[in-house]
Amino acid sequence: YPEDLLNLIKRAVNIRDHLEENPKDLHSRRGLTIIESRIRKLASYYVSEGELPEGWRYNPKEAALLVK
Repeated sequence: YPEDLLNLIKRAVNIRDHLEENPKDLHSRRGLTIIESRIRKLASYYVSEGELPEGWRYNPKEAALLVK
């Protein structure tokens, strides 16, 4: 995985862990939405460049396993 994509995935996993403990934190929920949209945009770029396999999609559960 490219370094910038992996860093965004780590941030998303950390925010998801935070939201499990603090479900009413709306600022973090919006931040998670923004980070996950960045992940999708960057992933589509890397798929078009051939860095990631065709059909690669961001899945939060798989991302948590990838990071931990």
